[in-house]
Amino acid sequence: MLKISKSKWRYIPNILTVLRLVVIPVMAYFMILKEWVISLVIFVLAEITDVVDGYIARKFRATSNFGKLADPLADKLLQLTALLLLSTGGRIPMLFFNILCVKELAMIIGALFFLKKDVVVYSNWIGKAASAIIFAGIVLSFLNISVAEYLLWAGLAVSFTAGAFYLIRFLKQMKGKTE
Repeated sequence: MLKISKSKWRYIPNILTVLRLVVIPVMAYFMILKEWVISLVIFVLAEITDVVDGYIARKFRATSNFGKLADPLADKLLQLTALLLLSTGGRIPMLFFNILCVKELAMIIGALFFLKKDVVVYSNWIGKAASAIIFAGIVLSFLNISVAEYLLWAGLAVSFTAGAFYLIRFLKQMKGKTE
């Protein structure tokens, strides 16, 4: 069996994150041309790199400060770019995109606030479920399947639920620090 040292894996998660950032404008280009299948393939492959880089980073303890910031940024930029162009392409309602942008902005502000208070709130299964539902909705939107809109709205509702749980966990951590 091939044995690879942990140090050999150290940069792979960051390389995959940068690759994800690089393909976003390529995906956007094809979406603007309304090449939905090519765009979908790029989107799905980019999302797969997110799963792979996370797995490698955890398994080989190959996390980095760059990855902690760039990975979620790449994920959000990929999804928001896809959603923006799907909405301008008439595949999903612009209202969904606008609400998701406000929610993401609130999450970023919340994360910065948590960081300032030295509190780390890790993702939970509800947040991961929301991401999976929204991912499925985006994929179906690329294919112009009508149930996609319902999935996206359901994913958004689950995402707001996850946000409430993050807030509760943050408040409990803050209460523990003041006692």
